[in-house]
Amino acid sequence: PATAKPKTTKKHNARLNNPFPRAVPAAAFRNGDAAPPLSFGPFSKLAHAHDYPVGSRFRLSWNPSLGGAVSLAGVPSSSGGGDPRSRVMWETIPGVAFVSAASTTTEADECRGSFALRDGRARLVPGRQSVDRIRSLYRCDVEAGAAFEASDQTRFPVLLITGVVSAKKADPASSCCCGLRAGRRAKARAGKPILSARYWVFLEEKSDTQVSFSVKIADYQWSCGHADPSSPPPAATTAPRPHRINILSLRLRLAGRLHRSMSKKKKLSAGFPAQEEVSALLPPPERASADEEARPEEFNRVFLTYASERDERFYGFGEQFSCMEFKGRRVPVLVQEQGIGRGDQPITFAANLLSYRSGGNWSTTYAPSPFYLTSKMRSLYLEGYDYSIFDLTKPDRVQIQVYGNSVQGRILQGESPTELITSYTGSTGRPPVLPRWITSGAVVGMQGGTEAVRRVWRQLQDHDVPVSAFWLQDWVGQRKTAIGSQLWWNWEVDDDHYAGWKDLIRDLRRDGVRTMTYCNPCLVPMGEKGNARRHLYEEAKELGILVRDEAGEPYMMPNTAFDVAMLDFTNPEASSWFKGILRGMADEGVSGWMADFGEGLPLDARLHSGEDPVAAHNRYPELWARVNREFADEWKSEAGEEDGLVFFVRAGFRESSRWAMLFWEGDQMVSWQANDGIKSCQFYSNSRTLAHFARCAKIYKAWEFYRVQLVKEAAEKGLPVARHLFLHYPEDRRVQKLTYQQFLVGTEMLVVPVLDKGRTAVTAYFPTSDGGSWRHVWTGEEFGGGHRSGHGSVGEATVHGFEAEVSADVGCPAVFVRVGSPVGERFVRNLRDLGVI
Repeated sequence: PATAKPKTTKKHNARLNNPFPRAVPAAAFRNGDAAPPLSFGPFSKLAHAHDYPVGSRFRLSWNPSLGGAVSLAGVPSSSGGGDPRSRVMWETIPGVAFVSAASTTTEADECRGSFALRDGRARLVPGRQSVDRIRSLYRCDVEAGAAFEASDQTRFPVLLITGVVSAKKADPASSCCCGLRAGRRAKARAGKPILSARYWVFLEEKSDTQVSFSVKIADYQWSCGHADPSSPPPAATTAPRPHRINILSLRLRLAGRLHRSMSKKKKLSAGFPAQEEVSALLPPPERASADEEARPEEFNRVFLTYASERDERFYGFGEQFSCMEFKGRRVPVLVQEQGIGRGDQPITFAANLLSYRSGGNWSTTYAPSPFYLTSKMRSLYLEGYDYSIFDLTKPDRVQIQVYGNSVQGRILQGESPTELITSYTGSTGRPPVLPRWITSGAVVGMQGGTEAVRRVWRQLQDHDVPVSAFWLQDWVGQRKTAIGSQLWWNWEVDDDHYAGWKDLIRDLRRDGVRTMTYCNPCLVPMGEKGNARRHLYEEAKELGILVRDEAGEPYMMPNTAFDVAMLDFTNPEASSWFKGILRGMADEGVSGWMADFGEGLPLDARLHSGEDPVAAHNRYPELWARVNREFADEWKSEAGEEDGLVFFVRAGFRESSRWAMLFWEGDQMVSWQANDGIKSCQFYSNSRTLAHFARCAKIYKAWEFYRVQLVKEAAEKGLPVARHLFLHYPEDRRVQKLTYQQFLVGTEMLVVPVLDKGRTAVTAYFPTSDGGSWRHVWTGEEFGGGHRSGHGSVGEATVHGFEAEVSADVGCPAVFVRVGSPVGERFVRNLRDLGVI
């Protein structure tokens, strides 16, 4: 395999842990500040600048000056001029390697859904890259045997860059084994051994706005450190080795023995001892240490390095809680628990102390994605599921480190953030149009059993609260554990806790209210639950559809106060079996559920598919969402649009938007802290909170018409309902610096939440680059457009917008609508009809 399993350390059972774990992976390989150089043949065709077509809409330009660089841009229209299509989409740094590789071991720490992957001992470190040839491949080239797998949909020509990457042995004590022992002078000239490998970079037009890239690296071969750096190392063979043994480490250790045992006249063929010579000297298998067996035999890290402008700002990377802009950071892309506190103290300290890394940090998230877009309208995403790190710490470059021996992805073209998102979701997937019932009112989440639900429902009716559904997480019953009451992870109703379950569902439905439940992909033994009708864990174990450990047994994973097993959705039988459980829920009248978890697949698991568990770890949330979505679609085809089901997920990855219907935005703290919370309370605590909840639910109801429109737009274009202002004001530098301070709902509503305790006013920023103005829904005051009507504090004009302090009393949040907008006028009219203003 391309990657060996990581050396995983389980941290589940430690009573006390380091409360300050390293937050983000450090840079793996550094040779001072020197970057691996780029070289090319000075007497080849690459000595001159040249443009190469990539499909019909893009071109790659080679520039040999300053050491050589390539850039990708669109082909301008025939009219020429300032065609934005000709803007550079991606470019490398002159004289700097844009492809490099390394070989190292992988170490991992794991504890209850929190993970840390890092590079272990480096055996080979990035050296240099040579570019041997750049050419455009046409269909006739492929038919003649060119190394590219084409299809009927391939848009020719496809661009191919070939060359060699090389890396030096990290051990300073090692010496070259390419030749026989010579005198001291010859040995000194030999220097460190170098492993080199041929690489191929393919660029292919995938659509009118996307170019795919693929980097493949062959097996390595030896060369010697005294080689002329201007000439490429010898090319590596692409033929697979007949035996996957740790031949490299053995060759290094046995080189001296081979030299001593061979005749002085005998030479090593191609720099290698013969296979039979090595085999004769191989130690018995039991002598090989576990560490040696875990060492990779080929390059298992690939680095892509390319140019960035110093003032370029980076957005994206999936669901993020602490940052909106990432320039200057190293961003790991790994699905895991978001953490408790995430840096806010003292809660993070306490969480980390009691459970390893459970406090999280600014980068931990349930749903990351290897995707970004920038203020320069550049965008890129990786395909596949290998762990990756985006290093944005240097002002002039991006470096992507991928835990694998190949990389695939796409470079996007667009003239605005919305165009780039539309292009991105066009290939990764978009959510469906939701059933109307889920958008019509509040979803009430509560626990407590049948009588508690009926009591709260009566209270909500007394306050005339528009309600879509009750979400009853504890429908499966509760168990007493060392940390309190927790759910029974056996996905059937507990008839004692929810007596008259079907009657409750029917009565709520008669009043226009749906019932939603909860499930996740894990199961627990049910021997301690007396009223269980089915024992799902035992069923799944018998069917062989659970994730397994190294011994081939169900992998039991600690989760808070009890151990759980996880369904293996790489096995089609597991998907079919769980759809049967979902059908049982729907048959009882349930209209939706939370499909929780999905972020905890162990990094050393054994899967039905046999795939690498590290990559499968990032893929698992998509598999889990897909099972739920496929059943929801099957039910819709049977029951019709009106009875459509809705589920929402917590964990995700790049293509979760293709399968998930809604996202749960994490379990925030009940606090005002920056990284992990915004103040909330239980809506049914007392009459005051009920009245406040009723008012907020009516505000939500008032823009239902617009919400339906935005949900449809999300399905058609991939644009979110709630939006960062950057999506529509990308050139505004004030907007580029915003994080959570304010957001847009679609394009017609602006919200500025209160984020500090005790505040009754907020500072709002009104972008005016489009010439528009904004009206406060409660007072009618207008802001922006170079003026302010009404009265209050004086705003501060900026280059692109207008800043002002605005009142935001409890129950009257700072909400604005665009002046002259039909959406805004209808929203305010609905607020009046509902008695809110």
